[in-house]
Amino acid sequence: MKLSRLEVLSPEEINLIHQRSLDILAEVGILVESEAARELVLSHGGKLKDKRGVVTVPPKLVERCVKLLPREVPLFDREGNLAFTLGDGGMYCVSGHNAVFMLDTERGERRDSTVQDVERFAVISQEMSDIDMVGVPLMPQDVTPQTTLLHAIAAIFRNATRPVFFSSESEAINRAVIEMGKAVMGKATLQGSSCLVSQLSTTSPLYWERGAVEALLLVAREGVPLDFLPQPIAGLTAPYTLAGLLAVHNAEVLSGVVLAQLVNPGTPVIYGAAWTTYEMKRANVLIGRAESSLLRIAGAQMAHFYGMPSHTTAPDTDAHLPDQQTAWEKMLSTVAGLIGGNDMVVNLGMFGTGMIVSLEQLVLDNEMYRIVKRFARGIEVDENHIAFEVIRSVGPRGEFLTSEHTLRFLRTGEHQELWVSSGANYEGWVNEGRKSVYEKAADIVVKILQRGPRFPLSEEKARCLQEIIIESERRMGVH
Repeated sequence: MKLSRLEVLSPEEINLIHQRSLDILAEVGILVESEAARELVLSHGGKLKDKRGVVTVPPKLVERCVKLLPREVPLFDREGNLAFTLGDGGMYCVSGHNAVFMLDTERGERRDSTVQDVERFAVISQEMSDIDMVGVPLMPQDVTPQTTLLHAIAAIFRNATRPVFFSSESEAINRAVIEMGKAVMGKATLQGSSCLVSQLSTTSPLYWERGAVEALLLVAREGVPLDFLPQPIAGLTAPYTLAGLLAVHNAEVLSGVVLAQLVNPGTPVIYGAAWTTYEMKRANVLIGRAESSLLRIAGAQMAHFYGMPSHTTAPDTDAHLPDQQTAWEKMLSTVAGLIGGNDMVVNLGMFGTGMIVSLEQLVLDNEMYRIVKRFARGIEVDENHIAFEVIRSVGPRGEFLTSEHTLRFLRTGEHQELWVSSGANYEGWVNEGRKSVYEKAADIVVKILQRGPRFPLSEEKARCLQEIIIESERRMGVH
């Protein structure tokens, strides 16, 4: 049987968090800076609580909007082929996302990132066996700051066919990204066949800034899948207790669901959860601790309570180098993210609390996902797998190496093949150069980059992306 999902909340606890989340929206309310978004809620039974723009949302409106959510979210690649469907029971992985620095492997130090770094990250992501979607890994520092995301997305589209996961709190930037998606797919609309997922975040506690909420309205009108990712911080922008943190987070996700469904009923929405705790002694945000991984499981349970696909972050670490801390924090967050039942996990290739990207780490994280996904599959038990007749035919002191049964199961995934984990004995490891897993990953990176992208974007479509960037910069008055 498959490994049982991890759970940290009972049905009664899930319902209590749900009820208190409704109370938060109905009694405390949420500050919405956009007049258009406020009017949307007010015209459907919400109330204006004060002059700042805080609106309260009635429970019946929340529950009505939740019922409109699609349970599955199909995502398509650059060429228009179905890549995968969130919510179909699969476990999907996304590289990136949203770091600033690149690890200089030779010096062991971080440096400012470039567009070329994004291009190389996209090429490696395309070649990794267990990466299903490419997240924008870096905000490159060698281009116009206001449009750095557009340059990064163009770099991904030029070098990878897989769907793209991006985050921007700007209506103008989201509009340009959607135009880029239409251009590479050759479509007039992305509704129903999007190669993009737009992540948008509230500002905790309980605040939709103008840029983010107006981007939400735009993306919902376009029918592009939305991923709501509140990031309340324990003891800082949410209660210090995990249950209180979860309640604030859940209320903020539900506020986004209401807005999206009022704009365009049936808009695909993903329940996002990037859990952060707070190191009070150092006044520092953390993402790799055990408490964050408990919340990864809880977030998946809340998402599935509402019938929504779930997204969390992993493999996460607060370590600044690929060391032992990186290993244990990444593995814990990966196990919690996948075996906790999340449909999608984002952040392969990152460390340093999500600030640093490494191509070698991307290869290592892919290996980690292969291990955990195999672990989650459990053990299949039936007559064919027990192989009693094979055991009978081989008998005492026989051998199974040449058995037809062994050959038949050799490449079925019964035993997971790994790329960088050492499987040699000591002498074999010495003869192969005494390489660490990081050095093996570096060899794979070099080999892939020497070969270059296997699926480059056509020159015509690449020019079209550049024209969209230039026009966006012109509208924004930047160069």
